[in-house]
Amino acid sequence: MSRAVLIGTCAVCLIIMIVMVVVARQANGHAVTAVSWGLTLILFLVLLWSGIFLWYGEGQRREYEKALASKTKALKKSEEKYRNLVESSEDFIFTISKEGTLLSVNSFTANFFGGTPTQFVGEPLSVLFPEEVTAQQLELVNLVFEFGKSVRQEFLITDKAHDTWLSANFMPLRDEKERIKSVLCIARDVTEHKKLEGQLISAEKMASMGTLAAGVAHEINNPLSVILGFIDLLLEKSDKENQDYQDLKTIERNSLHCKQIVENLLSFARQGEGNSEYCDIYDAIHEIVGVVKHFLDMKQIELRVNLVPGLPKVKGDARQMQQVFLNLINNAAGALEGGGILELEAFLDTKRNRVCVVIRDNGHGIKKEDMERIFDPFFTTKPEGEGTGLGLFVSRGIVTKYEGTITCESYTEDRPERPRGTTVTVILKPKGDVAEVSTI
Repeated sequence: MSRAVLIGTCAVCLIIMIVMVVVARQANGHAVTAVSWGLTLILFLVLLWSGIFLWYGEGQRREYEKALASKTKALKKSEEKYRNLVESSEDFIFTISKEGTLLSVNSFTANFFGGTPTQFVGEPLSVLFPEEVTAQQLELVNLVFEFGKSVRQEFLITDKAHDTWLSANFMPLRDEKERIKSVLCIARDVTEHKKLEGQLISAEKMASMGTLAAGVAHEINNPLSVILGFIDLLLEKSDKENQDYQDLKTIERNSLHCKQIVENLLSFARQGEGNSEYCDIYDAIHEIVGVVKHFLDMKQIELRVNLVPGLPKVKGDARQMQQVFLNLINNAAGALEGGGILELEAFLDTKRNRVCVVIRDNGHGIKKEDMERIFDPFFTTKPEGEGTGLGLFVSRGIVTKYEGTITCESYTEDRPERPRGTTVTVILKPKGDVAEVSTI
């Protein structure tokens, strides 16, 4: 438009000059001619400078519009970028007014609570959270408005399906005059972190209980020795045909059984160096069987042990191998609620040059969708408080360290192709070639 004005101005100037020249010639007067030429020159200069000014202003305006368009485009791009970040985030992000009204909600939050962002905007905070949690959050919102600082707190959201822990941070949003206009909340689901925290506490508690049990077993061992000593004295003084003698033998037999259990427990609890290159797998399994036999009997679990005699030594520390077998037996016992059969088998596999230990139960089995995660740390299918989820993870670590492998196969009642139950196979590296060892 400025260019058109400039061109029009120049055209008007030219016409006026022509008119003035024509008038001056017709008047045929020197004074009039001089005045006419003067006015024409002044008008021309005024119009010329106006045109130059308009031309310069047009250029400045174009540069300004270009810069403004560039900044507007950059601002839109930045807004789009952050909008995409907010919308693609898997965190709970929403803004709240001082009255507790939702001003904005990202898609993740809306999807989690079963709706769309437009359905929640303008609604009170209570449409998302339970009454108690809403009250706690509104208190934090008021604190942000009052003191102008961020606050953080964790909340437990309970529904019929599961519990969800949220770690929420409430931050002030200010206008151009630095006045707080709303509160931004960014909350993250920390449920898994809470579970891991609880499982770590449980694992530490179990470790402490193990230490305590070892100490108790040691204390029990001493009075048992005294009891057995006095029984020997009484047996020497008693007539073998007397009923008292038979009663003393019963006491002695059960006391020896208790002593054996205590010794097995102390043997297992004793910390070894863990540097043994090879161990006798036959002895290691028998010691563990001695520890768990009474426990399995109490749970009405029938233990069937089938160990091939003459098994070669395998690569691994005896104490750590016993830890593996104890973990596997405990897992199997946990699956045999109300009793069942637990089989423990060890044999040579000459084809693969390996020693195999198989622990098999006819319990409820492991669901197909859980099979891929059974060796993950802290994953457990047991009820909360009954398992740490570390048994199979630790067992696989020990077996792998000694160049072995551990596999699991399990079937539940809804998989009729095989009898229900779980089979765990531990494959260990033997000392030497098993083909050189006599097999059954």
